[in-house]
Amino acid sequence: MLMHLRFDQYDAIFGDDPEAYLSFLDTLEATLAKSKRNLIQAAASQDWNVISATRHSLKPTMTLLGAEPINDLLHEWRPTMSDLDATLLDRMLSQVLEAVSEKKAKTE
Repeated sequence: MLMHLRFDQYDAIFGDDPEAYLSFLDTLEATLAKSKRNLIQAAASQDWNVISATRHSLKPTMTLLGAEPINDLLHEWRPTMSDLDATLLDRMLSQVLEAVSEKKAKTE
């Protein structure tokens, strides 16, 4: 799924302080990588506590980045589902992580 990721909100906040922006992007990248790992493991084990908490914590960031399809996909996941396929989620979160990495390279 193609997402048009954007950093304009973050550019407005950190645009005049590249060092702070880079620090933020490092933290964002680490947090998103951890969330991705946790969600994929939780999907495999049907751990709805982790899915619910991570879904809730990711929503504002995904919205700001223009990654609403991730929010939509996670919203579709329900405890009544017997088999969660995290393949699409894995690809979409990888796309977001790649975009963050590219933004870091441009900010350095």
